[in-house]
Amino acid sequence: MTSSGDFVELRERAAVGWVVRELADLGMAAFWQPLAPLPLAKGRGGVGRLVLAGRELVVRPYRRGGALGALLRDRYASPSRARRELQVLAALRHEGVPVVVPIAAVARRTGAFWRLRLCTERVADALPAPAFLAAQPSHRRAAAEAIGTVVRLAFNAGLLHPDLHPDNVLCCMRGDKVRAVLVDLDRARLRPPLLPRDRIAMLARMQRYVLRHVGKLAAVPTRAETMRFLRAILSERELRHATWREVAKRLHRALLRRLRRH
Repeated sequence: MTSSGDFVELRERAAVGWVVRELADLGMAAFWQPLAPLPLAKGRGGVGRLVLAGRELVVRPYRRGGALGALLRDRYASPSRARRELQVLAALRHEGVPVVVPIAAVARRTGAFWRLRLCTERVADALPAPAFLAAQPSHRRAAAEAIGTVVRLAFNAGLLHPDLHPDNVLCCMRGDKVRAVLVDLDRARLRPPLLPRDRIAMLARMQRYVLRHVGKLAAVPTRAETMRFLRAILSERELRHATWREVAKRLHRALLRRLRRH
């Protein structure tokens, strides 16, 4: 057992994990218990719920997508992917960015491959942003601003996320205020200072996700709510409109490519 910062590294036969210090004595087996269902949870791996030492956790088993998904499914060459996500979450929290509280990243080897889990503290009563917009219609404007604020803070901290989209943001009511936190930072990394083109690419990715899933999302933001979201990220009007024009161009090019493929 070794420790570094807020987390303790645990090593057992064919297993390794990085666990928040106050839960390290539970051992890694505790984090591999069967998971209870978690309604409305997003994720390919079957996100579930676990209660340890009185703390309610959300556990996300890693599962591949894309072409490799059908072949390798939940098998990885090393534990590094889970550890990197844990590190990104911890670094963002230290920078004051609202993210889910990281608890543990654990990995178990079977043959030549590893199976991975990430554990975070559950945010009570939180919903993915589209579901929150549908459930709280009177707080949609405040939610758009809160989501924009958390994205701005993440950008300022240098977050580079290859798949940032509205379901990566959880929203909940805290008193009469809307609180937004980031979740699911798989494959994300920190690279401050973030370049303008990186910000634009991620904003375009968020908007493209909305357009592609418009029939499946519980609610989609209106144009006014989208502009309120952008205003929370970019206070200067000219810069905000220039950014939106560039996002629109990228969306148009993506749509044309998709039409050509079909």
